[in-house]
Amino acid sequence: MMDIELGKNTLRNTDGVFIAHGKEQLRIEWLEEEKKLALSMGVFMPTGTEVAKLQRNVWEHNPGDRFVLTESPDSVKVEDTTLKTLVMEIHKKPHQAVAIPAAKFYTSKGTLSEISPEWWRVGNKMELTGIDADLEGGSIELPE
Repeated sequence: MMDIELGKNTLRNTDGVFIAHGKEQLRIEWLEEEKKLALSMGVFMPTGTEVAKLQRNVWEHNPGDRFVLTESPDSVKVEDTTLKTLVMEIHKKPHQAVAIPAAKFYTSKGTLSEISPEWWRVGNKMELTGIDADLEGGSIELPE
């Protein structure tokens, strides 16, 4: 179980998985043996085309090295070198928790998900700030 802070929102007891359109979009894990954070995610364009795929901090495909992964044991950051934007930033916190202070990524259907220090926004359907929810071991599902 993992607590995830998205801006000022806290989702408790998650399995670290974000689901978009019925499929796993990204997974955050703490690898106990290596003592490090690991991120797996598909990186999509606004058209919904997958342009890169990261599996436990290793690129499965990343044409032209467009995306750069920076990692330390306690943090993972993915940046888009073409658009000069941050895709995802994750920091480990005490007690099986992580914080995502900033992120900007698209789903497989081109829906934008953005996280700022204040809020978490998905498309024009959802904006959360100050939410504290227990997911009881479940995944985080993005709205359609």
